[in-house]
Amino acid sequence: MARAAQEKIQTITTVSPSKLKVMINHVINRQRPMFIAGPPGIGKSDIVAEVARQQRRPLIDIRLPLLEATDIRGIPHLAEVTIRDADGNVVKNEQNVPLTEKIFKWSNPTDLPTDPNSRALVFFDEMSAAPPSVQAATYQLILNRRIGSYVLPKDVVMIAAGNRVKDKGVAYNMPTPLANRFIHATLAVDFDDWQEWAIMNRVHEHVVGYLSYQPNDLFDFDPRRESYAFATPRSWSFVSDLLYEPQADGSYRETDLPMDVLGDLIKGTVGEGPALKFLSYRKQATNLPRARDILDGTVTKLNTKQMDVCYALTTALVYELTDDVKRAESAKQMGVKNSHDEMYKSADRFFQFMMDNFEPEMTVMGARAFMATTRDHPIKPNNLSTWKVFVKSYSSLIPSMNA
Repeated sequence: MARAAQEKIQTITTVSPSKLKVMINHVINRQRPMFIAGPPGIGKSDIVAEVARQQRRPLIDIRLPLLEATDIRGIPHLAEVTIRDADGNVVKNEQNVPLTEKIFKWSNPTDLPTDPNSRALVFFDEMSAAPPSVQAATYQLILNRRIGSYVLPKDVVMIAAGNRVKDKGVAYNMPTPLANRFIHATLAVDFDDWQEWAIMNRVHEHVVGYLSYQPNDLFDFDPRRESYAFATPRSWSFVSDLLYEPQADGSYRETDLPMDVLGDLIKGTVGEGPALKFLSYRKQATNLPRARDILDGTVTKLNTKQMDVCYALTTALVYELTDDVKRAESAKQMGVKNSHDEMYKSADRFFQFMMDNFEPEMTVMGARAFMATTRDHPIKPNNLSTWKVFVKSYSSLIPSMNA
């Protein structure tokens, strides 16, 4: 019975990244500190940084394991101060010179904001990896927003994060007096949230495609496993970086690294099992038509029955068409007439190709992703000849779509 109750509590306190963002925004508005727990590599720090950017708050990232207790409390030092009487008047000697004395004072804590107008988000990252003495040094700061004579500016907010003891990293059990000063949330991996983030952040189409086909491989961390390489959202983003070759103009192209070298790098990033499956998927995906040829109308039919690899093609189409939208917007800003004509032709081919060749699930994925990546520059559906057919066939699968 006790075990069932514990599992129920864990379920209640486990949240997805999208829900966590809502929670962080709410506790910030209430100026209540939150502690975010979770396994390594799932985006705890990135989510806090994203919220700070959205709220236009400077992020002060404090890694508690690197500090001593005195870094939080401050270091005592001998300071010379002016002597005052009981009424607050300066005491002077016979020569009318103010009298002074030396007393011990505490210096301001390391890295904490001193500007009274600061709106910073103070992020105590890896708090659970800090020794208990360092964690204990934050007691007063977390609860009372002050430590000694230092007072946290009124608009500054605090968030903390760390791994759980059961994750087998460097982690200490949080002292209960400190734990009771926080609102707690445990972050869990959510594939739908990750997929949306990945497409918005241009993660390589083969990574997005493979994980759309095998979502369970997004996260396979097991603390009992003796392996330094394992799949997490973070390590898959590293794989994406390995597949791209940055160019001088800021664009990217496919890496020309030898396949055996690239394969070993990927194995050392997400582990051998996921890596071998991904490399097999990538080999099949390279035989698909180029996204540009589809959007230009050169290719209209898909000559493959391996629909699993088409997740990668769908992602590539979204990226390519999103670039077309951005180029059209830039041309419009430069005063080019009919700047969007070619883009709308490409968009029509995009929707027509998906409807002709893909299963409904993949077609909806492509439409959703394209709408998300062009949110800042939405297209006008009335300019698409395929829109009415698309709405009639798929609007029931996209409830939020404005027909």
